[in-house]
Amino acid sequence: MLALLVGSVLAIAGLAYVLLPLLRPDLAPVREGAIGGTEVEPTAIDALREIEFDQATGKLSAEDYDALRAEYTPLAMAELEAKDRESALARGEVSTGDDLAERLIARAKSRATSCPTCGPRPEPDALYCSDCGRNLAASCLKCGAAVENPQARFCGECGSAIAA
Repeated sequence: MLALLVGSVLAIAGLAYVLLPLLRPDLAPVREGAIGGTEVEPTAIDALREIEFDQATGKLSAEDYDALRAEYTPLAMAELEAKDRESALARGEVSTGDDLAERLIARAKSRATSCPTCGPRPEPDALYCSDCGRNLAASCLKCGAAVENPQARFCGECGSAIAA
């Protein structure tokens, strides 16, 4: 009689465990690849990672690997370019009509610095000359006012230090 009672309790507990996600979806465990309880759409980048993993573990033949990689690589590149474009738009570096590559090239060229006394600097983002310490930005970093005197150590507008 005791065995029948213990078996019945275990059967009811097992049934409750199995039916709990159906009766209370908020208590259901989150599935892998889900965020906030909703499925995440797999991307081509994720597919490439899976293909690489499957090939490394021996689940894919070389022919299947090459075919799948050729199929998903252009899609992944398009996704990466779209993400780069979105982040550049969010930072305000690119307007919707600009070509991203042209904007990035222009930004790199604008960072090329040169000291009037020491010549071009090897550091593209240098604010001060690494040899003489002269301010290369030609403007105050705090208020943006133009620095007329190359020997100035303080901004004429706000008084903040501008020299190294």
